[in-house]
Amino acid sequence: MILLDIRDYLKNAGSAPVRDIALHFKLSEYDTKSMLEHWVKKGYAKKLPAGSLCQGGCRSCEPSNIEIYQWNQTEKAVLIT
Repeated sequence: MILLDIRDYLKNAGSAPVRDIALHFKLSEYDTKSMLEHWVKKGYAKKLPAGSLCQGGCRSCEPSNIEIYQWNQTEKAVLIT
């Protein structure tokens, strides 16, 4: 399931621009953002403030034009009953 694949990608990367995730999974940026927002609403990920730099820090992109999401390091505990 692509939603879980995006979760795993973001967990492994720590943070990533929407554009990179969309390219990796061959999705539109719109669809990618929708799936990332699923994880934001559940409290597992967050969107970084505008102007944040990606982990590479190469500054080849205009920071105001990129949207970066970050996986929360402290995940919610899941109760199994």
